Amino acid sequence: MDTTTSNNYNQIRVIGAGLGRTGTKSLATAMDLLGYKTYHFPLPEHAAAWAAYSEGTGSVQDAIGMAVQEGYDATCDQPMADVFEAQLEMYPEAKVILTVRDSPEKWAKSWKVLMNFIRVQERPFSWRYPTFIQWIPFMKNWKTMRNVMGVPNLNLPPGKLIRGYDAEPEGWLEEQYEAHNAEVISKVPKEQLLIFNVKQGWEPLCEFLGKNVPKESFPNVNESKELQLATTVMKTVSYGWIPFVAGMAYVSALAARAMLGRTGGSKAKVA
Repeated sequence: MDTTTSNNYNQIRVIGAGLGRTGTKSLATAMDLLGYKTYHFPLPEHAAAWAAYSEGTGSVQDAIGMAVQEGYDATCDQPMADVFEAQLEMYPEAKVILTVRDSPEKWAKSWKVLMNFIRVQERPFSWRYPTFIQWIPFMKNWKTMRNVMGVPNLNLPPGKLIRGYDAEPEGWLEEQYEAHNAEVISKVPKEQLLIFNVKQGWEPLCEFLGKNVPKESFPNVNESKELQLATTVMKTVSYGWIPFVAGMAYVSALAARAMLGRTGGSKAKVA
């Protein structure tokens, strides 16, 4: 196996152009095993740059450049997949991997699982749902950043692919999936493109990248279970912090009364 480390490079060598929910986490894990440093989702400290790009106050080059400065030389998932063409313009020799699902229908079903999680994460505070998540700066920036998904390649209104798909007729999501894939295939030179289903395993990926096949099994990361668990945890935290704070306030009040009582008793005795 080629054990060359990616830290010697100051450029993107591999661009993952597949939409989220196409096995991108499995691909990222596999790429790391092959010696790359893979940028799967913007880091919290990069969220502001992506939000600025989404709002038109920053450049996509600045957002991409932050990953490169951190030593990442491979990318995948969104929003990086949305700007695959910008990455290719910056790094024209990069290879491109378009991850795909077995069918558009399977992708759409999986996409909705992710959206359920995002809706919980993005929901604003109310007394019916007392979440504090959107008070966290990088979470707020991630929400803004997501507006760009589906915009550069599909020309959708900001946020449509994330928050507006359920207002569209049945089959609309599947159409966006196919349109995105067609856009990638039309824009990337054939010799630089691999259309890849993670079920295919190591062989086509390693052949495309010029790597030896690892002894380890190809990683199969089940994000759906992780997302469902994360959704439950997030709801629990959102509802659970108020009883916790209220309980702490009650205990503090009891302690204060006890201390004041002791102080008052001491003063009375001295008098």
